[in-house]
Amino acid sequence: MAKFLIFRTDRIGDFITSQLVTNSISEVSKKNQVDVVASRYNSKYIKNFKYINQIFIFDKTQNKILDFFNLFLQIKNKNYDYLIVLDGKRRSFLSGIFINSKIKICFLKDFYPKFLISFFYHKYIKNTETNTQYKNFQILINYLDIKSPKKINYYKNYKFIKKKFKLPKPYVHLHLDEKWFKDYYFHDFDYMNLKPDSIYSFLKSLIKKFKCNIVITQGFKKVGIMNEFKTKYFKNIKDPHITISKKNVKFIEQSSFRDLENIVLNSKILICCEGAISHVSHSLNKKTIALIQKDRLISTNFWIGHMSNITTVFRDDIKRVSRDILKLNFT
Repeated sequence: MAKFLIFRTDRIGDFITSQLVTNSISEVSKKNQVDVVASRYNSKYIKNFKYINQIFIFDKTQNKILDFFNLFLQIKNKNYDYLIVLDGKRRSFLSGIFINSKIKICFLKDFYPKFLISFFYHKYIKNTETNTQYKNFQILINYLDIKSPKKINYYKNYKFIKKKFKLPKPYVHLHLDEKWFKDYYFHDFDYMNLKPDSIYSFLKSLIKKFKCNIVITQGFKKVGIMNEFKTKYFKNIKDPHITISKKNVKFIEQSSFRDLENIVLNSKILICCEGAISHVSHSLNKKTIALIQKDRLISTNFWIGHMSNITTVFRDDIKRVSRDILKLNFT
């Protein structure tokens, strides 16, 4: 039995991807103990994976000094065989210095001062974009002398939320989060100039392509254009749905990330902007069309280069995006 403490205080999608590490540790021996230092946000998600033994929340007060001492008080009497800073955060790197562990590994994108690494950590693995993220994780588990399984069921030990939506199967899942809309995401991205009418036209083209019902979901940020779209085209506000070319289009306004997992799980195809939800679809072995930024191909490949079921389309005006999707040999 070996005890592992993993720092993963960032986003949900990052945790899903890094299960190549955490799940492999658990699978190689059922006696291995995997504890996680998480953020308040992702801890609510991580707790649903049954193989995680214990979760320590780093940012309880959001005061850096108080949070550091709070974490230290939670872990000071614990002894680990391996401590792995997997999120690349400076706060995690510095906190790891004061935690008892036989072997300490820092998995970092940015290079910290050599004397700190060599004095306090046993191994430094650079999380470089010259490899995919998946390949870098493989380097890490090879160092741990753990053989990664050919295929990992990321959701094997996961407690799915109970279904609460009636979904018109079979359906294409269209996730219209803030990444589709200008002023809600990176300012230098190419956006689709979406308006209520162009969203409706896009739905018509998807139905023509896939001959399937559509379920639309949103992200957590409220986007004004989506509210305008709902108001213009959906009469039943409590249960927004319409019929286009004899196919049902259902609009789900309020859904948690765990709700989205269930919607992806039961879908035929997911259409989204690359992000956490595409990591979910990959983990669930679902076919996915993901919009990506054409001038960030290295960064995109870093995250999705290992995904076999994902087809990419460049971000552009929605008419061009529609044409590109229609051209895909995708059934």
